[in-house]
Amino acid sequence: MWKRPQQSHQRFPAKKKQLKLDLGQLTEKNVGQLKKLNTATFPVHYTDQFYQDLLKFLDYSRLGYYADVLVSSICCRLEDRQGGGKSLYIMTLSVLKPYQRRNLATQLIQWAIDKAEGKDGQQDDVQEMYLHVQTSNASAVSFYKMFGFEVTEEIKNYYKKIDPPDCYVLRKPLNAKLSVTAEADPAP
Repeated sequence: MWKRPQQSHQRFPAKKKQLKLDLGQLTEKNVGQLKKLNTATFPVHYTDQFYQDLLKFLDYSRLGYYADVLVSSICCRLEDRQGGGKSLYIMTLSVLKPYQRRNLATQLIQWAIDKAEGKDGQQDDVQEMYLHVQTSNASAVSFYKMFGFEVTEEIKNYYKKIDPPDCYVLRKPLNAKLSVTAEADPAP
């Protein structure tokens, strides 16, 4: 006797539609929106001083809007490097949960890489980008590795009020070859 095969009732999540971000400037007028976004997306609380300091690094920060709603952001700052030049430190990269896995973080990190590798980054002598990632956040480590970041060290007890408190430092070299080439090949 022939039996009809049982149908599986297991549902696989549908692939989420990729969304296109509109990037906007961080300003004194919308920093409160960024604060709400970060409160909704991070397990740590950032102080008011953190947000005031962000306003000093407007060139390397962007807010991501979808349908005129703030849904994501990337905030970076320039820092001096021990070996000369500058590092671009990624302080925060956030995407509201309903908008995750829709290519928004990719657009933001690519914007920051393009800016750091482009004319502005070369004028600022940006030699590398780096960030801290909680050691338990394997998906974030994998995400950044797709863009050429590598784990360079582990710092114990970096975070004060989240568990685990340890982090990885991920780094991506930039523009170094351009600077060396320019110095090694003087104009005739």
